[in-house]
Amino acid sequence: MAGESLVLGVPPTVTNLVQQGLLERAFHDGLFPNLMFRADATWEDWGEHSGTELYMTRRGQLAPVTKPLKAGEDPVPQKLDYEQWVARLDRYGATIDTHMPTSVVANGDLFLSNVKALGLQAGQSLNRLPRNALYKAYLSGHTLLIAATAALDTSIRVASLNGFTDVVIKGTTVRPAAISSATPLSITIGASTVRNAIGFQPDNPDDPFGPGSLLLSAQVGSIIAIRSPVLSSARPQVIRCGGGASIDAIGASDTITMQDIIIACNRMRKMNVLPHEDGLYHAHISTDGQTQFFTDPAFQRLTQGNPENAAYQEGFLGKISGVGFYLNNETPDSLNSGALTSTGSLANYAEDIGAEVVNESGIRIGRVVVTGRGVMYEKGLDESKFLTEAGVQGKIGEFAVTNNGVSVATDRIRLVIRAPQNRTQDEVAATWTISTSFPIPSDVVSGTPERYKRAIVIEHSLDA
Repeated sequence: MAGESLVLGVPPTVTNLVQQGLLERAFHDGLFPNLMFRADATWEDWGEHSGTELYMTRRGQLAPVTKPLKAGEDPVPQKLDYEQWVARLDRYGATIDTHMPTSVVANGDLFLSNVKALGLQAGQSLNRLPRNALYKAYLSGHTLLIAATAALDTSIRVASLNGFTDVVIKGTTVRPAAISSATPLSITIGASTVRNAIGFQPDNPDDPFGPGSLLLSAQVGSIIAIRSPVLSSARPQVIRCGGGASIDAIGASDTITMQDIIIACNRMRKMNVLPHEDGLYHAHISTDGQTQFFTDPAFQRLTQGNPENAAYQEGFLGKISGVGFYLNNETPDSLNSGALTSTGSLANYAEDIGAEVVNESGIRIGRVVVTGRGVMYEKGLDESKFLTEAGVQGKIGEFAVTNNGVSVATDRIRLVIRAPQNRTQDEVAATWTISTSFPIPSDVVSGTPERYKRAIVIEHSLDA
């Protein structure tokens, strides 16, 4: 009975850790994903006294001059176009309490185990945030009708509003403006119906990029079938294995190939997107996508008769055609992309990435993203500046976390271990926090009409 008083009021899941019988006195590492998306972001300090929202500015380019000046005439003054994108500073964090008497008698050091679990959570969270921002941007402007239209309709129902809520118009607007009659967004509905979107209404106000309605400046003018594509004029390029205008065109056999990667790199080179500082474009690929690569006849011919090839010896793609492949099991799919919303008979939309992850045929969609230099920024605040002469109750530092021998990056994430505040001074709180943002730069004023040009998403089947 004396031992039970130590754990009075402690949750059962923790009480079970108290040594009852002979237990190995250790906590073993669980399975943990690779964390790589944050590494593609360029770090910049937020700076003091600059508010919680920053507009980052990019200038366009002047066209080359290929004609000589006429005698006696001065050059005509030129005008530079500018554009801006938004960085919004948010704070993220989580906490866990440790009942120290329980930690003392548990089968392992419960406090250290809790801190490690907190560090792993922080690392994975700071991988999902840039991943979600990256995919939301580079999947924007691609959606489908979730209700057929009538000829007189002046609004349409779509599976996702991502990429249809604001617009940057070259030479007219500088920063993103909400779509309206004054700042319309040209869209294509179905095969060839072009209209201006001038308003939007999400079904769920807490998910402004989810399913909802688009208000048009004129009637649709015809009956257009449900699940027809709806495309923004500013949409980024997306490559679909097997072709097609939407994810509904992807069938079970539409797997990723080496040629898809080569096409993605070619498109970025044509848009003057530089490789990363290591000289390579980066392809984040899932284990399923990598497995499909080994079934590609072109890839097999490349390595035929070479059993010593590193790709086959190690089961890892490495570097091919100027691309460095990163095996990343955090690439989005139907299991790791947040809350799902039904958008058809079998189709499902995922909140985290602002796109559907299952198409109308029930095919789960995989997505490889190929990125170039400057694809994403991380603008964060140095939280050490929160300290004052009053000091702190406890300790403040950074995590140093490993899992199964793999170091988990938790750069600039603050670990706060608060001294006990309860009356018996035996409950310690550990907390992680970070103040950061992951803005995705646009390139409207340079080159082609696509709003985002520094990465390309390749969509393929996960059900091969």
